[in-house]
Amino acid sequence: MQVFDITLQANGSAFVVHAAGRYIKYTVGNAGGNDASIVVTPGMQGGSKITLQPGQAYRVADDVPVPDSWSLANSLGQAVITGKVVVGNGRIDDNSLQGTVQVVDGGKSRTLANAAYSGVAAASAVSAQYPRLQLWNPAGSGVRLVLECINNLGANTTSTAVLTDSTVALATLGQNGFPKLLGGANAAGQLRVDTNATLVPVTPALACLAPVTGTVVTSFKPVEPMVIPPGHGLLMTGLVSNDNMTATFEWYEEPNV
Repeated sequence: MQVFDITLQANGSAFVVHAAGRYIKYTVGNAGGNDASIVVTPGMQGGSKITLQPGQAYRVADDVPVPDSWSLANSLGQAVITGKVVVGNGRIDDNSLQGTVQVVDGGKSRTLANAAYSGVAAASAVSAQYPRLQLWNPAGSGVRLVLECINNLGANTTSTAVLTDSTVALATLGQNGFPKLLGGANAAGQLRVDTNATLVPVTPALACLAPVTGTVVTSFKPVEPMVIPPGHGLLMTGLVSNDNMTATFEWYEEPNV
């Protein structure tokens, strides 16, 4: 039995383990909190493909040739997977693994994979109008936005804001999300703004952000992250008219599968 370290890229490229054996066990795998399932293809077995989670194993039947190698690939491609596999003709049933286990920082992993973003949205004060900010996920983006937090900067007057679902993009594009990996590609998610004479109902709403004043910043971080699928936006509306509103949004993006 031989142990091999594996690194499977998010683009699905093959990682070949050049070792003969009927048995393969995916002993440990980590994708920084993302899905860590892999697809294994035994050599000389044609189109046979098996999906394994960490701790699972597969053995080729005794009436077929012994695979001369094993091809491994990232199953869902959400993030780079690092781990270990065991290949041979024996069998291991114990899921314990002795040795040093590296704990991967999920947030750092997402940043390095160019999947984490932030950006600022600002709506100016307009007479008899309410300021609105929106984290918008365009239809057809192919990703979902996972909101981590909103930092709300106090406005000219004491104001409260509510968060609601929206299915129409606001008129003005402020910016696409800026990558936390400096120099990386911008996000699919957009920060949009406008002002509106009609105040949204306070209920039903996802959340209410506490009143803030001119030099105060409040942070909103839900216990479970809010997920914004394509064609939806998280709408943030100030409840005081003729007021400005500025907020920083932080989120990451993953395939909408």
